[in-house]
Amino acid sequence: MQDELKKPELLLLQTLKNFLSKFYSLDNKRNILLFNKISYLQYFLSLLVKPSLRTVLIVPFILQILAVVSLTGYLSFKNGQKAVNNIATRLLSEISQRVQQNLHTFLETPQQINQNNANTIKLGQLNIQEFAVLEKYFFEQLKVFNQVSLIGFANKNKEFISAEIFPDGSLTIRASGKSTKYNLRTYTTNKQGTRTGIKDFGKPYDTQRRDWYNKPIAEERPIWSKIYPHNSGIALYIAASQPAYDKQGNLQGVLLSNLNLSKIGTFLQNLKIGKTGISFIVERQSGRLVATSTNEKPFRSNNLETQLAENRIQPFLAINSNDKKTQFTSKYLKNKFHELKSINSSQQLYFSIDGKRQFIQVLPFQDNRGLDWLIVVVVPEDDFMQAINVNTRTTIVLCIAALIVAVAVGILILRWITQPVLALKKSALALAQGEWEKRIEIERSDELGELAKSFNSMADQLQEKFSEMQDLNKALLQSETRLKQFLDAIPVSVSIDDSSGQLYYTNRASQQLVNVELLPSIEYENIAEYYQIYLAGTDQLCPADELPIVYSLAGKTVHVDNLEFRHPNKTIPVEVLSTPIFDESGKVIYALTVCIDITERKKAEKILADYNSILEQQVTERTLELQREIAERKQAEVALLESETRFRLLAEATFEAIAITEQGILLDTNQTCAEMFGYELSELVGMRVMDFTAPEYQEQVMQKIRSGDEGIYETVCLRKDGSTFPAEIRARFMSYRGRTIRMAAIQDISSRKQAEEATVLAERNRLAQEIHDTLAQAFTVVIVHLDTASRKLTTDIEVAQKLIKAGRDLAHSGLTEARRSIKALRSQLLEDGDIFNALNRFATQMFSPTNTHIVCQLIGKIYPLSPDVENNLLRIGQEALTNAFKYAQAREIQIELAYQESQCSLRIKDDGQGFDMGSVSVINSFGLLIMSERAERIGAKLTIQSSPGQGTEVSVLVYRE
Repeated sequence: MQDELKKPELLLLQTLKNFLSKFYSLDNKRNILLFNKISYLQYFLSLLVKPSLRTVLIVPFILQILAVVSLTGYLSFKNGQKAVNNIATRLLSEISQRVQQNLHTFLETPQQINQNNANTIKLGQLNIQEFAVLEKYFFEQLKVFNQVSLIGFANKNKEFISAEIFPDGSLTIRASGKSTKYNLRTYTTNKQGTRTGIKDFGKPYDTQRRDWYNKPIAEERPIWSKIYPHNSGIALYIAASQPAYDKQGNLQGVLLSNLNLSKIGTFLQNLKIGKTGISFIVERQSGRLVATSTNEKPFRSNNLETQLAENRIQPFLAINSNDKKTQFTSKYLKNKFHELKSINSSQQLYFSIDGKRQFIQVLPFQDNRGLDWLIVVVVPEDDFMQAINVNTRTTIVLCIAALIVAVAVGILILRWITQPVLALKKSALALAQGEWEKRIEIERSDELGELAKSFNSMADQLQEKFSEMQDLNKALLQSETRLKQFLDAIPVSVSIDDSSGQLYYTNRASQQLVNVELLPSIEYENIAEYYQIYLAGTDQLCPADELPIVYSLAGKTVHVDNLEFRHPNKTIPVEVLSTPIFDESGKVIYALTVCIDITERKKAEKILADYNSILEQQVTERTLELQREIAERKQAEVALLESETRFRLLAEATFEAIAITEQGILLDTNQTCAEMFGYELSELVGMRVMDFTAPEYQEQVMQKIRSGDEGIYETVCLRKDGSTFPAEIRARFMSYRGRTIRMAAIQDISSRKQAEEATVLAERNRLAQEIHDTLAQAFTVVIVHLDTASRKLTTDIEVAQKLIKAGRDLAHSGLTEARRSIKALRSQLLEDGDIFNALNRFATQMFSPTNTHIVCQLIGKIYPLSPDVENNLLRIGQEALTNAFKYAQAREIQIELAYQESQCSLRIKDDGQGFDMGSVSVINSFGLLIMSERAERIGAKLTIQSSPGQGTEVSVLVYRE
């Protein structure tokens, strides 16, 4: 009774008094009377907190029943405890055996896949030379055995093909070989397993340096690899691998089936282990976590910045698990057995976590392929308490029935006593919930009757006051809404700051004026720099102590017009009025700042000043100029007619197409242009430039026209019949008949492109012949010697040694020939010196006919790099300089080569016209693609930064070997 009354009634009245004291003054007599009534009600209810008649009558009955329930429950619990241990031992053994059997079946799947594939290869039913067939075959297998993450094959030539389900669920093909330059390349696929694109170009991948490749060949049997990270750095894998032989017993390669450890964890999650039990697997030798039925991943990120993503994750010990049960169980096993590898048989143990008993079953899991794990099953004792709980529940139900009967009798006796109090309580709760219309109906003349009347009167007064407050709040909200609408509609910037300098309110015009995100709180020293507020006509930021807001918060009204906001593409002069707002005590509480854009006024003032300064001079000179202009115009018209006649004769005689355009519309052209595009000359005038441009190059041509680029560039043109041809365009803006037009010379370069392609093809053929005549022939003879030596090892060791020596000499000879071939490919610029001098000479020779200033800077001491790295760095630098020469029109080009202890960097920067990195022409640029491929070939990081009018910067970073 004490708690029942104390919580709802007394706390409600105290809260009600505190709430009303915030809105009503105690000066009013009516309000004083209201508070006195609440105090009387609170005092009366406090008397009821003392032990009541209901308590005196009901408590003895409840105590008797509770005593019986407690005794019966205790005896039932003690008997059930004995049964728990028996049930736990038997059930834990059954669960552990089921986990072991299911895990064995789960892990046998990848080994069976490898065995089936090995049998298919041995019987000649699967051609391992056709990787296209293999990838389809593996792809279909992967869809059937979806618990396996990867199915693949690696041959003796370091070539690798596989189908893989990535951790994100996507089906991919992964391949490494000559076609990918031995980089492990990942391809996206459709539902039929056909490659649809490249997901990742990958890194160099040597299968013969992998544990899963070498170990099964060495042991000549199927094995499990060590756990290793996926090269994407987002999962841990374990590989089942098996050597594959043909009918004659010759090794063909290694078959591979990988399991994602997270899938083993998912498998464990699907096994029901009691209600809240868990299971996890650890390596018996190292104690590292393999998989768990919790949601925890068996690896952690080390946050290291490395080139290889697979080095960014690592497995961890089970004792370091984030899961409480896994961590505590592992620590318990380590403390009990000192080393997990000493657990050689099944163990049943128990310990406590936070005072709750836990049953443990530890089961070694080993096979003849290299697995050496421990399966740990942990089940809380609470999961086995069901039998005890059933008996206890039956006892409690019986006791509760007796308790209910006793309580019911007490309630009937006390109802007529407590009914008025309960009615008062119900009305108080209704009043707290805002149900003003409910009244207490107690027809009594005692204290409870008087209290009910006072309570009803108080409810009426509260309802009246709350209605008045709601009307006032609604009116205030409407007023604030209208004020905000008015301020947002004003075309000038309005902002309000509080006394601490924090932004309190801004209208829509303020955001448009500053052109950056408005910060609610910013230091005075940083306001001018962040919002780019300058003193008008200077390059000086407005000092913090001269900001109008500073004066206003100090109590001063400020009116200035010497400030301006600077945006990247424009400057906005403003007139600022800032005034303080005071409270009743004269203290500054807000500062109101109004900014007006006076750009047009400043322009008008400047125009007026300029006009007044030159008006007198223009008036006196204009009369003479008019006479002179009339004579000159007649002469110009004659000269223009002669110039146009000469231009037409020259245009018709040239081998290039000449096009005169204005805003992308063709005004005039020559006969060569009509023949080049397949039109009649009369058809061309009035057509759009885009009508002669291939669709994929239209954005490039429009960018050139819009930017006013007058450099030489290449594009693809479109003829009337729909055919295309490569073209080189040189364009220039000029004045023509009083208008600004663009004259372009268009040259068909189809023959030149064909000659370039033929040259490249001939060079490739020469390289192939060179490799065939040197390396291929030398290695063929070496293989023959080594095969013969391997057969002689058991019969004639001396002959075998001679053959091996001869093979080694032939290998050295082949290596010498290879180095000679590579040296023949090395740039002549590098033969005459280091890469820095080579780039300096190249740039000096290229830009000598121009006015471009070349700045070369060497940082650090030059150290030798591999020939391949130096050659590719030189080629990237040459390509960047060539692009700057052709397109940039730069005044200065900076070449910086920095040799640091662990890395070497090359940076080429120009101050030319730049380009849009997102345009189609840039994305499809062959030169940029070549630079990217060269950087990827030597493991370097290529960065290109550019924007129109801001120049271009190309940087290459390569790590020292």
